[in-house]
Amino acid sequence: MIQRKRIFKVPRNCMFCKEGREPDFRDVAALSRYVSDRGRILGKDRTGVCAKHQRKLARSIKRSRQMAMMPFVAGL
Repeated sequence: MIQRKRIFKVPRNCMFCKEGREPDFRDVAALSRYVSDRGRILGKDRTGVCAKHQRKLARSIKRSRQMAMMPFVAGL
């Protein structure tokens, strides 16, 4: 019998669309909600963010990492 990986889908409730704001690379507290404990950017199926804001979110996280506000990987 083949075991399949469980996929947990989160309902589409984009926080950025509801609040009428955009992801900002300086808001590290908000961006850290969309990064896993290992430092990977979570996908839109896990976060519930719409596709437009997911692209902006990924760009903001990458900018925040370049400015040394967020770590690239989790601490060892």
